[in-house]
Amino acid sequence: MKRILGTVLLLSAWIIGAGAVHADEVRIGYVDMTKVSNESKAGKRAKDDIQKLFKERQETLGKEEQQLKSQQQSLEKDKLVMTEQQRKDKQKDFEAKVKVFREKVSTAEHELQQKQMEAEKKIGPVIQGIIQDLAKEEKLLLVFEKRQLPLYAAGEADLTDKVIQRFDAKSGG
Repeated sequence: MKRILGTVLLLSAWIIGAGAVHADEVRIGYVDMTKVSNESKAGKRAKDDIQKLFKERQETLGKEEQQLKSQQQSLEKDKLVMTEQQRKDKQKDFEAKVKVFREKVSTAEHELQQKQMEAEKKIGPVIQGIIQDLAKEEKLLLVFEKRQLPLYAAGEADLTDKVIQRFDAKSGG
């Protein structure tokens, strides 16, 4: 909230100090980047690719997790018939497998985050260009990301659907 208020105050000071700009000439727009990512064709494709990768990793890791749970149950069940040394050895082996499993989970999470960042990095400049073109065409002074807006914005300030349409046209999808 403080960030938004600070942005609004900074914007107000800038507009007032700009002298040549009259209040009735100030036009501001906004774009819901989450909606652009979720509803544009390229955004949907990227999301589907990441979801597919997630499911693959989830299946593989799910099988390993089940094996570990089974091994743990077996350890619990057999611990009364094992010697102290056997119990320690089996426990040590199990803990090593759990450690490897956790590393695989961490690697999978990192890989998914990387894919997400790569997708954003790839489409970001295209979307930025579209927003700049729209802002010039509509004679807007500023364009905000929707989450950084003050508490009210007129509907006509929303450029999101136009950005999605142009992005779909540019991305060939």
